[in-house]
Amino acid sequence: MKKSNILLALIWVVGGLAVGYLVWWVVPAYFQKPSDAGSVEYLSRVAEDINRSVPMMIDPETELLPTEAAPATLIYNYRLVSYSAAQLDPQKFAAGVKEKVTQSACNRPETRDEFLKRGVTLRYSYFDKDKKHIATVDVTPADCGFS
Repeated sequence: MKKSNILLALIWVVGGLAVGYLVWWVVPAYFQKPSDAGSVEYLSRVAEDINRSVPMMIDPETELLPTEAAPATLIYNYRLVSYSAAQLDPQKFAAGVKEKVTQSACNRPETRDEFLKRGVTLRYSYFDKDKKHIATVDVTPADCGFS
């Protein structure tokens, strides 16, 4: 075989490999649907990732329990380890917590950009030391100025 034929064959093989690699890399991304941040499937994966670290103490009084997913809602469950439901007024507690969690969620780039800007409501459910429900507070995209 001539040297020029070998070189030409080598060029075709390398070119074919380059095209094959490009097709292998680009084509699947082209057909892949963008993840819908509000889907239960997507939010369940987020909850699973969070749940690998729970239970976890957030501060001396608050424990993060397993997180859950619902349509367009990510639910954080917290337990107040030193309080019983009888010690707290649920309406006053919810009003006090609403301002704090809204400010935090709207100002944290992770929650603001990943969830709230994409139409996901963040639900914060609070339970007492015996896991009795105290209050639930939602932070919606509208709370942060998103439609």
